[in-house]
Amino acid sequence: MNQDLEYLVILNDIDLMLDDFDKGSATVEKELGFDMGRKEQIETARNELREKCRKPILKRYDTIRGKYGKVISPVFDGVCYGCFQRLHTELAQDDKNEDILSCPHCGRFLYFMK
Repeated sequence: MNQDLEYLVILNDIDLMLDDFDKGSATVEKELGFDMGRKEQIETARNELREKCRKPILKRYDTIRGKYGKVISPVFDGVCYGCFQRLHTELAQDDKNEDILSCPHCGRFLYFMK
């Protein structure tokens, strides 16, 4: 897997986790027994990960995040699960996650699932 894509997937997961803290929906996780008192540690990990990302990719990440919230979209059977549009055949066949690809319809970064 492309290292930048791996960073983006992890960063997106961390950002979504922090969104849960901000929305107060962490109470369900607390009830299930998860330790939700580590927001500061998660924010530190997020900042460290952002330092590892290349600036142009990070700028694009922030733009997509501002528009949609969820930046990474899984692809199953040639369909972007961010916008549920079918990808062009040549794009859908590049399923090795070796390059950072974007959906031509919604612009989200694509992560191919097998």
